[in-house]
Amino acid sequence: MTNEKYAVEHHKYSQRLTELEQRSAAARQRQKERKSPKAHVGNKIRGIRIKRYVSNGERVLKLVILFSLILLLMLYIISPYSKIKNIQLSGNHDLTRTQVEKETTIYPGRFIWGVYLNRNKLAKQAKQNSPQIKNITIKVTGPQSIKLVVKENALLGTAVINNDTYAVLANGKLQRTKSANNGIAYKRFDGHQRALAATATQLGKLKPAIRNGISSVNYQPTKNYPNRIIIYMRDGNTVYADLNTVGDKLAYYPAIAASMKDKGIIDLQVGAYSYSYGSKDK
Repeated sequence: MTNEKYAVEHHKYSQRLTELEQRSAAARQRQKERKSPKAHVGNKIRGIRIKRYVSNGERVLKLVILFSLILLLMLYIISPYSKIKNIQLSGNHDLTRTQVEKETTIYPGRFIWGVYLNRNKLAKQAKQNSPQIKNITIKVTGPQSIKLVVKENALLGTAVINNDTYAVLANGKLQRTKSANNGIAYKRFDGHQRALAATATQLGKLKPAIRNGISSVNYQPTKNYPNRIIIYMRDGNTVYADLNTVGDKLAYYPAIAASMKDKGIIDLQVGAYSYSYGSKDK
């Protein structure tokens, strides 16, 4: 009887202990479930903080690089390394390097950034300062290097007007000069500057090979030919022409001269024909 009673009590105790262990396990499971979302939120917060640190670091690095570049640029602008050291010049024939530098105000020692920022204005001023400059292009080729590409109005010769000597340019403009060159001598144009400008513009159309063969041009209008000019060629021929059409007609001079047996006169005023000096004027 006693053994049976003990067995029953032992069974009840075992059941009780099993129930307590199950409750304890359930309680621990619930506790884990309650703690798990908190850990997940904590991980999220730590991830956000890390991203913020990285993003802020990138922003700071970009700002540092930007301000460093600005500082370097400012130091370059005020340093001797931003001054022009080399000037490359091309396209000039009659103009010298000194003249181009004077008219453009671009010279060694000037700040290169000032030239670059005002390049269009400097080119415009150069054309205004010198009629010989038809166009000029200013290029920056290095930290201290500039290239000037000049296009000239060709220097055709000289004319004396009111006792002053002028260089005659291919665009018809005049420029004071102290000495005559070996180009075309324009004569008897004193008081006829419009006629001189028209003649020079026409002769400026010619190829240099033909233009260089002209020794002098005389303005000699007549009643029948009020725009007549007489051209004396270096090969010994004489050309009568109209100052408004001479540029187009004189282009055929080489072919006409080649067909002549003797030196003589080529009349281009109306049509085109030639005759030797010994024959009767037509």
